[in-house]
Amino acid sequence: MFECKTEVGPKTVGEPQAREPRPDPLAGMKNAVAILVENPVNRRLIEAAAITLEMIPVVVGDQSEVLSSLAAFELILADEQVARLLRASMVVPGEDVQVINPALVAVRPQCPTPRLVVERKDADFEGVLLLPQKLAAVVAQLGLILYAQRSFARSYQGALDELHLDRCTFQCVTSGISIANVTLPDLPLVYVNPAFEAMTGYSLEEVLGKNCRFLQNDHHDQPGLTLVREALRANRETTAVVRNFRKDGSAFWNELSLSPISNREGTVTHFVGIQMDVTARVEFEAALRESEKLAAVGRLAAAIAHEINNPLESVMNLLYLAHEAEGQKVMLEYVTMADCELKRVAQITSQSLRFYRQSTRPLPIRCHDLLQAVLDVYRSRVEQREIKLEMRERMAEPIVCLESEIRQVISNLIRNAIDAMQGSPGRLLIRSRETTEWKSLKRGVMLTFADTGTGIAKDAMERLYTAFFTTKEVGGTGLGLWVSAEIVQRHQGRLRVRSSQRAGRSGTVFQLFLPYQGLA
Repeated sequence: MFECKTEVGPKTVGEPQAREPRPDPLAGMKNAVAILVENPVNRRLIEAAAITLEMIPVVVGDQSEVLSSLAAFELILADEQVARLLRASMVVPGEDVQVINPALVAVRPQCPTPRLVVERKDADFEGVLLLPQKLAAVVAQLGLILYAQRSFARSYQGALDELHLDRCTFQCVTSGISIANVTLPDLPLVYVNPAFEAMTGYSLEEVLGKNCRFLQNDHHDQPGLTLVREALRANRETTAVVRNFRKDGSAFWNELSLSPISNREGTVTHFVGIQMDVTARVEFEAALRESEKLAAVGRLAAAIAHEINNPLESVMNLLYLAHEAEGQKVMLEYVTMADCELKRVAQITSQSLRFYRQSTRPLPIRCHDLLQAVLDVYRSRVEQREIKLEMRERMAEPIVCLESEIRQVISNLIRNAIDAMQGSPGRLLIRSRETTEWKSLKRGVMLTFADTGTGIAKDAMERLYTAFFTTKEVGGTGLGLWVSAEIVQRHQGRLRVRSSQRAGRSGTVFQLFLPYQGLA
């Protein structure tokens, strides 16, 4: 269409000579202007404007040469018909080919009345230049187009850099990352990173379009999944530990952190999940819980031995007195008293067997029965230390729970209260009442354990539920409250504590909230 020319001053592109091959003059010319204008006057005017703008004008003889080196130009000026062909031929960058197209300006013949602004009547172009007109007007118009193009390029490049950083982060983190689309049915996965693939054994192609429940196999009834479902319904963050299965069928414990992603209108469109394999931690914590159960059994055995020893000594003494008694009536009184003591031993034994009998499923039980079983074990120690025990029970409705686990929690709280009141007579208040936890709007029972012991220091309060932390010099494992907190959380309850070490007003108050249907 155009004649190839070589001129002094502005650089032009023509056919390379066969005898002397030379490199492409467009390579690396980021500050270049491609000119495809047939009118020589207009072409000279554009060349002069480009030089004024400190750019390199390149007169191109064929539009295919422009398409082959798009990245070399910042600006392309072409007659309108050629500009339309160029716009139609520009390839849309692919996902991995992210480039910024040059600004395309269409050149039209000037109307009788010159216009000194860039027209925007055609959305196909970044500008429309009417020629011929004064050089200063052309420079102003091209300068405006270049300013807009460079501002866009800077913003676009910054966005690309940020996107590249995000993609590298997703690819390089050692935690599994998955993204699910909320706007599509059944929340299908739209992305997983390599760490997710390594953790689960499933490839990206195998999981795209699937709901992540395939990782659960047939284990859909898990407490952690309840938290996940509630968070998805409420479009909120949550963290839960769930049992998942790899592609080869092996199980692992997955600590899943879910976070919603919203668009500009504030509508949640995606959920991003961070997965961590915490199998070693879960197994270690399970071992700690078992060791705490063994320790609790040991403490219970010691308490039972102490409780049984006193009535057995009484039985032995009463039988001796009955043997030495002269009258039948006196002997009968001694035997009756011995029988009462043996019934006491039988009661303690029965409560002890029930105390740590493992619950296989949640059952309804009254708070009175829970408290009484524990107090029967510790009653002798309470009396021996002259602790004043006060019971205020205002609960008749049962709660659904694992009986052995809740007894273990209550035992830990009562034993800690007794141990805190060593050295002087104290007071232990145990109260039960019906209440509603306003944060979750769940109805249940509040058990209060208040003692007049030495209190807990502020620094110890921060570590109270940490494994192996104990304030007891001898006999403390540091696992009692840690296990108790985990049990209460599994029952969807709450355990709160207040304490004071002020002279004359020291003491600690534990409040245990258990919902009626926590494990129903």
